[in-house]
Amino acid sequence: MILDFPPELIQLVLLHCTTPAFLQIAFTCRALYEIASSCREVLVSHLLRTPGPPLDVSSLSTSDIFPVLRSRAVKQLCDSQYNANCIILECGDTRPNVKASSFAVYGDDTLVLFTCRDQQNVVHIFRAQHGQVALLGRVRLPWIRPGSAEILKTAFDGHDLVYILYRFIPDVEEPSSSPEHIFVKQARDFGDNGQTVYLTCHSLQAPNEPVRVCAFPEHGRSEPSALAVADGGAFAISWCHPMLSTHSVVYYTIKVGSEYDVAPDIVGFFHTPRLLHKWLGGPLVTEMAFNDRSSQLLYSYPAKSLYASFQKIDRAGSPTLYENSNPVDFTDDLSLLFSIGVPFFGTHETNTQNGFEVCRWRYLSLGIATHREEKWTVACLLRSEATCRARTCGHQMNLERGRRLQDWTVMARLWGFRDATDSSLGCRVAASRLGTRIAVANWDVIYVWALQPGALIDGDPEAYYDPSWRSTSTGQIELQPIVLKLDAVCFQLRFTKIENELVAITDRGIMLWDLTPSGRGSKSRRLLDVRDTIAWSWWLVSLIFGVD
Repeated sequence: MILDFPPELIQLVLLHCTTPAFLQIAFTCRALYEIASSCREVLVSHLLRTPGPPLDVSSLSTSDIFPVLRSRAVKQLCDSQYNANCIILECGDTRPNVKASSFAVYGDDTLVLFTCRDQQNVVHIFRAQHGQVALLGRVRLPWIRPGSAEILKTAFDGHDLVYILYRFIPDVEEPSSSPEHIFVKQARDFGDNGQTVYLTCHSLQAPNEPVRVCAFPEHGRSEPSALAVADGGAFAISWCHPMLSTHSVVYYTIKVGSEYDVAPDIVGFFHTPRLLHKWLGGPLVTEMAFNDRSSQLLYSYPAKSLYASFQKIDRAGSPTLYENSNPVDFTDDLSLLFSIGVPFFGTHETNTQNGFEVCRWRYLSLGIATHREEKWTVACLLRSEATCRARTCGHQMNLERGRRLQDWTVMARLWGFRDATDSSLGCRVAASRLGTRIAVANWDVIYVWALQPGALIDGDPEAYYDPSWRSTSTGQIELQPIVLKLDAVCFQLRFTKIENELVAITDRGIMLWDLTPSGRGSKSRRLLDVRDTIAWSWWLVSLIFGVD
């Protein structure tokens, strides 16, 4: 229908529409492409409105402007909302155990530790990368008595070991005259009829090595709501007793020399517990994560998009629990209390001041705040910085260190952010490796913002963003998202090593999104290989992890 108008009127429409709409119209047919790509005024207008480094357009011919505009638009994910491809990997007749499944990062690889509800003795390990979700192998739970298991949590130590927390429920059996195993005796002593929570450690690089296992007989009736693994074999578990409504977070370290043989290919070990926090009633800890070289422990609670509190566990005793709440000036006359996530981007530079070399560290992080009275919520990109003498500086980027800083400044706003006020799940937040993408999953919708972190952390001195991107009321840069409909509930979200590749664990299975605007908007469905077969695909392990 638009071709019924004269070319001059079509060019006027193209001049005043948004850049994504302009590109969609331009690629509708050859006639519209010729009109759109030949009008210099329209092309220059959209080029200047699209974020990018300063450019002297007077030196470009009209035919050269359109490719530059297209290149900039691709970086801003223009058209990705409609052209992004999605692979949906479902479980067939079974259902995913979303509370026990988790992500793991091994070098540059993004792994999915995936469990199913009716396969409670096996964890499937997939690798998501380059538009494929490939099965690496399967980890089986060890036990030496008849019974069933319920996988509760999975985690990865970042180096080699997969941790599986599960409850073993033995079959009802007659008393035996043979000596009981120490794990069995402990469970019976605690009055749980042999029902015990175990933690097993499985090596990715050496899957034929014995499985290491420890028991928590004193928590046989408790529910572990969160598991976090630190460097050096330490780990933390948040326990909740469903009847007494008591909560406790315990930090465990392995006792030196406590290993002993349980059965062929199974080695037991003992741990030393340290109570970090205990409370009655109150919020349930839904997630935990170690931070800053395992010196801190971060806590997440229901309906919270970012971690809500933290402890400095490198201190003796039961360390103080601090709230993740920092006052930040949202405008000149309004200060809000922001929850601030671990920084996702940082810079380091060394300069000379007063004859001394000084290093300046700057960090960019996501912050979320809600107005106490009016109850509206904003999500902003915040910057903080620190300086130190160059001779005492390690000169190595540690983004987790930036979480300690207190003085933050608003650099941009994520327009369109909606907090998950109606769901105890909260929002799932992910940032790409280079910091050019931020994704937020709110129940069954994913919002993705494209950004240039280097320009934002500098305050955009070179006008990378056109003035049209700034709020007329606050002067802040406002980033617009693309919106992806899942038709499923997202429980976990993560970017792979590729900036435009996003993987989600949902109640339907695993979803892999390719956000490249050159896609066709396809959604293909496949079946995950969740058959309960071999324990490990050894040749795949050798190929991926370099095992001889």
